[in-house]
Amino acid sequence: MALEKESFVFYRSFFEAIKAIKDKDRLKIYDAICEFALNEKETELTGITKGIFEMAKPIIVSSRNRYNACVENGKKGGRPKKEKPNNNLIGFENQKPKQNLNENDNENDNENVNDNDNNNASESCVDGLQEVIDFYNNNIGFLTPFGLEILTEYTKKLNYEMVIYAMQISVEANKRTIQYIKAILNNWIKAGIKTLVEAKKESEKKNISAEEEFLNE
Repeated sequence: MALEKESFVFYRSFFEAIKAIKDKDRLKIYDAICEFALNEKETELTGITKGIFEMAKPIIVSSRNRYNACVENGKKGGRPKKEKPNNNLIGFENQKPKQNLNENDNENDNENVNDNDNNNASESCVDGLQEVIDFYNNNIGFLTPFGLEILTEYTKKLNYEMVIYAMQISVEANKRTIQYIKAILNNWIKAGIKTLVEAKKESEKKNISAEEEFLNE
């Protein structure tokens, strides 16, 4: 059952795409986006209004899915983090003996189902992911599902502020692509940089080196 929403995020990229079209078409696309985001009703559109709506639709769906998952996870009270098994162990050292095969089989099956459900929900509630998405949509452009998947993985590995900072660098360099953002983040990971402060220091060093190289030419 879908959860009723009282609001949704309207991105600058939506506004930029819509503002150039005629008033009559602009009203249609505004109404269509609101109906879809708030009531999950899809309006029949044609021409340019359909094209703009189709670009906005995946972003609205992703945002809705994260919202639904976070709300459901909150109702369940979340789940405590548990230690990950050491996958480097060989053989059956990690396996626990079953005292009663039939009873334990049912318990383990139920536990695995619940774990998977909660993992999916918690992945949708990655800390700071919404801020990352908002920055991308407002400063770089439409975030595709593929781009969302990439940014989600980096936000899990690094502080979300570092991901936003990498995007800021890409905007300042006028290289607004996922590939450029990935390159920045991968360099930080390779260098063992784990905080925003360290990332800014690294960026300042590169700027100073580039400036000195320019002056010495």
